[in-house]
Amino acid sequence: MKKIFLTLIALVATTFTFSAYSQQKTESKNSLLWEISGKGLQKPSYLYGTIHMICEDDFFISEKLKKVSNSTDRLILEINFNDPAEITALQKSMMSEIPLSQQLTPIQYSFIDSLVKSKTPYSLKQLDKMNLMALSSIITASTLPCKQPKVYELELMTMAKTRNVPIGALETVNEQVFYFNKAFSKEFLVSQMMIPTEYTEYFGKLIQAYKNENLNDLYAMLNDSKFSTEDVTKWLLIERNKNWVKSMPALMQKESVLFAVGSGHLGGKNGVIELLKQQGYTVKPVIN
Repeated sequence: MKKIFLTLIALVATTFTFSAYSQQKTESKNSLLWEISGKGLQKPSYLYGTIHMICEDDFFISEKLKKVSNSTDRLILEINFNDPAEITALQKSMMSEIPLSQQLTPIQYSFIDSLVKSKTPYSLKQLDKMNLMALSSIITASTLPCKQPKVYELELMTMAKTRNVPIGALETVNEQVFYFNKAFSKEFLVSQMMIPTEYTEYFGKLIQAYKNENLNDLYAMLNDSKFSTEDVTKWLLIERNKNWVKSMPALMQKESVLFAVGSGHLGGKNGVIELLKQQGYTVKPVIN
């Protein structure tokens, strides 16, 4: 059950994060891993861009990431999947007081019910107490060409636990849910659930660009407003990035930290890389 809910929330972030920042193209080196140094840091810290969900056949942990993971003192994720209280909050966040059957039109309900039945072991009636965000996650997950996707955050947690490295977070589940609710309107979520075929193609291109570690290709490719809105850009990305870079300096001051967040948060003029540079840090790609 724990992994199911983690997978759902991770997928929501993956689905919309990349497309939003593609609207703010900047040139970046081909790397998902970046070193943070300077400004009085005794040891460098690192920033890694994840794709929250990916099929096992496409999943990879590069040697440079293994090296950094084995040398850092703490792992910091977007939210702490290792905290039981956060998992409880995560599970609660997936539920709605208003049944799905009362939120969807008959046409929407019929289409989505058929889709859920064809792609999952469930019917929409069985998921009636879930909210639209959770339902959207389930449907989007079904567009991946595999039944058991890998979640980078969970894999990085396993690596950290092997070394007894502390695990923390840049925000709480409740904070993340607040931003998600601001970012995604009911109309937008329903519209995304109605275009599963487009998401199959979307993820295929997304995963290939990710495997190439090519942030520029990601930004150039994912500029279709079909997958994003101004609210998504503002609340899911810009506002959260600003908050994150406020808390990162204190974490880096005393120890070497590996920050792992969705790759869509890295680039662009409001991305974490640029915001850290504006604070005076040296941020450079780790190539090997």
